[in-house]
Amino acid sequence: MTSGTSGRVGALVARIAGSSPSVGPVRLVCVDGPAGSGKTTLAGALAEALRPHLGDVPVVHADDLYEGWALVADAPDRVAAFALFAERIERWLLEPWSRGEPALHPVRDWYADAWGPSVAVPAAPVVVLEGVGTASRPLRARAVLSVWVDVDPVLAIERVVARDGEAMRGEIVSWQHDEARWHELDGTRAEADVRVRGEGTA
Repeated sequence: MTSGTSGRVGALVARIAGSSPSVGPVRLVCVDGPAGSGKTTLAGALAEALRPHLGDVPVVHADDLYEGWALVADAPDRVAAFALFAERIERWLLEPWSRGEPALHPVRDWYADAWGPSVAVPAAPVVVLEGVGTASRPLRARAVLSVWVDVDPVLAIERVVARDGEAMRGEIVSWQHDEARWHELDGTRAEADVRVRGEGTA
C-alpha cells in the first residue's frame, strides 16, 4: 500500500484509534524505513492528529536509544546490532508498559558519546516508536500498526547530509548499506502493515 504520507495520516489515525491496546494499556505504533525517508515527520504528524482522539502521544526516537553509529556496544557488527536493539526496546520500554508503568530510558548524547539523563515515557493510550529498527519482527508483532516509509536512496543521503552536514556523508553511506541488509534480513518492508512514500528529512 503506497501513497503520499500526508494523504494517509487520516486513515492511519482512524485505524490506530479503532484498535485495542497491544502492550498493556498502550497502542504501539512503529514507524520504520531508511534514514532520510521522513519517519520523524510522519511520527510527529500521527501524534498531532491522534491528540484530539486519545490525548498526548509520546514519540520515542531510535536516535535517543542507539549507542552512536554502532547502535549497541559490543555487537559483532551493525546488522547484528539491529537485532539486539529490538531487545533493548523490549526491555526498556515494552516491559514496563505491559505492566501499565512508565518506561524510563537514558538518552544518548551523540556529541559526548555517552548516555545522558533518563526520561520517562508514560504508558499512554498511544506511543509511537520511530527510527531504523523500530519495526523489526518482535516489535511489529506487538504493534497495532507498523508503517514503512519508502524513499529513493540517493535522495535519502542528500536529506541526511542537508540536515547533519557534509561531514556525515561517509557515515550515512555506510549506514545505508547496513540498514538495507538488516531490513532485507528482517523483512521489515515486506511485512509492514502499511507502506507510504516519505516526505520530510528524517
